[in-house]
Amino acid sequence: MLGGAAAISALTFVGAPWWVVTITVVLAIVTPGGILLVQALVPQDSEHKRDLWLAGMRLVDRRARRKRTGRNRK
Repeated sequence: MLGGAAAISALTFVGAPWWVVTITVVLAIVTPGGILLVQALVPQDSEHKRDLWLAGMRLVDRRARRKRTGRNRK
C-alpha cells in the first residue's frame, strides 16, 4: 500500500485532475489523525471495551424504544 506522499506524487506524475489530488491530500491528513483519535478515546483494556460496547448498545436500544413508543401515540 502506498503512503500519502507517494500516492500524491504518483497522481501528480500521471497528471491526475486537481480535485483527485486534493481529495488524496485531505485523506492523507485526516486518516492518520482519525486513527490516533480512536486509539486515544477507546480504552485498551478488554473489560473497559466491553463496558463501552454495552453502554453503546443500551443507548441504541433506548433510542429505538423511544422511537417506537412515539409512533404508537399518534
